Amino acid sequence: MLFVANVLELNGGTTFILRLARASHRQGRRIGVLVLFDIVNKDLAAQIAEYADIYYLKDFAPRVLRPMFRRQFGTFMPVSFGAIEALVEKYNGHLHAMGVFGLLFIKRYVASARRVKLVSIGIYHQNEIMFSGVDYYFARQVQLLFSTLPPSSLVFFNELTLASHSHFFAVDYYTANQVPIGIDLPEWRGRGVGNSASNRIVSIGSLEVFKTYNRHVIDLMPALRELRPGLIYEIYGGGSYEAELRQQVSLQGVEDIVHFKGAIDYSSFPKVLEGAFAFVGSGTAIIEAAALGVPSIVGIESIQDPVTYGLLSDIEGRSYNEFDARLALRPIAQVFSSLMDERQWAEASYACRTKAETFSIDETVNGFLLMESRSNDLQAFSALPYSNLMAFSSFLLCAIRDRMKKDVRFSSRRNQGSIA
Repeated sequence: MLFVANVLELNGGTTFILRLARASHRQGRRIGVLVLFDIVNKDLAAQIAEYADIYYLKDFAPRVLRPMFRRQFGTFMPVSFGAIEALVEKYNGHLHAMGVFGLLFIKRYVASARRVKLVSIGIYHQNEIMFSGVDYYFARQVQLLFSTLPPSSLVFFNELTLASHSHFFAVDYYTANQVPIGIDLPEWRGRGVGNSASNRIVSIGSLEVFKTYNRHVIDLMPALRELRPGLIYEIYGGGSYEAELRQQVSLQGVEDIVHFKGAIDYSSFPKVLEGAFAFVGSGTAIIEAAALGVPSIVGIESIQDPVTYGLLSDIEGRSYNEFDARLALRPIAQVFSSLMDERQWAEASYACRTKAETFSIDETVNGFLLMESRSNDLQAFSALPYSNLMAFSSFLLCAIRDRMKKDVRFSSRRNQGSIA
């Protein structure tokens, strides 16, 4: 399969590619990765290149246009589809989109009458495709294209996103592919890297507005310090929300106990968690922390109150990031309080490790392989009218308005939360 990735920077999508490429390589298969935009973390790219073949879309474009691939504009630029067709054939005729721009690019490829056996798309964030209020041609086309794909083309990583997309698009997706988001399970040996006597609460991940748990923990730190003197909160990562979080730290007067540690290499994840008391987060980071035996508290996306479903081990199934009104909520402070007891901490550590085992990357690889054995009817997807010029023009207008802060609805779509 040939993954169509936006970038190879340090984020959940890129680290997922690394894990899946490594697991596929163990099974004797080498995947391909076509990177749309020239935004690359060289260290991560080098790690991926050990197990997968990496290609850059700019290399298939006229040299004079290559600067356009530094941003999303590259999606719409002229490229040699004949050369890309050779790549598609090399990877079993399977093109896998990882987001909006990947889907638009694949539509262009299919519209050029090039051969493809299977088109698929993964829902790596609940609001990547499922958003509202973005009235531009390219955005409307993305949702129309998605709705024309058969369930056999879709990859959902948890039950809630499958159900919400079925409701939002009024299509029965219950026969779609369901796989875990997938992590590499560390060697257990009966113990984890956490420490019940530690004073370190840790979060690792990009700092984005929808990850409201960072702010909640900052606000709770004065009260948590009363429960456990010496407690500190370490935040690893960077992003658009960092400035606002720093302001919140100043407002709460907790500069001495909340530490912004900056971005880390993906390979440093276990080292950073060595000796941690607890982890708070979402995405694959919380699964990886749980797999290391650190009690891991679920950070629900876009939730405005300091509440949680509890520990990752309290979750049934694989849905934990998104808000689900049917699930019971607990104050985050209450979960922290329960971990102050050494026995309960040890039980939580083991339970989180056990839960993480259900997210094995090997199961993810097997799910992708099974998908390639299914039939894939692309007739409706191919027949849907699409103008690349109109898509580019509408995206250009969107980008200008976004830059002027007049309309940020598309760039902030991931902050919409559960809308279905």
